[in-house]
Amino acid sequence: MQIRLVLRLLIIIALGWGFTRLVQLAPTAWHTLLAAFPPVLISLLLAFLFGRSLFHGEALITRIARCELPDGLSDELIHYTRRLTAVWSLYMLGCALLSAVLAPQLSAALLAALPPVLAGALISGEYLFRKWRFSQYTHRNPLALMLFLIQHGFPVR
Repeated sequence: MQIRLVLRLLIIIALGWGFTRLVQLAPTAWHTLLAAFPPVLISLLLAFLFGRSLFHGEALITRIARCELPDGLSDELIHYTRRLTAVWSLYMLGCALLSAVLAPQLSAALLAALPPVLAGALISGEYLFRKWRFSQYTHRNPLALMLFLIQHGFPVR
């Protein structure tokens, strides 16, 4: 499992390096368009992954919740996690659209920082809502949950 993770990280680094070289070789007039490409592409890919899980198998966030609550999920939690998966899918589509529209107005660094900052706000808001709405369950904070998933493996299907 560790070797696969290292290989994936190396592929991501190689793709990033290759894209950087492409931008350097491209005409200056294309730089704005190329700067918008990674945030738009990444957001569309994530929207696809979240959305696809709603129609094929178990919703992505439901799988994550099963890792956090291995004793099983109530029907209410399953419904909530499916809805949350749909929200994340729509959020990712919105980020792709926002990145594409704002590309000419923002610098590449600001454009790349926008989706993660907005994701942090969504994660924090959802965590607070979940603690309030499902107070009968224990909840890991988002950072602890990410560390748990990294340590124990992400539930892939």
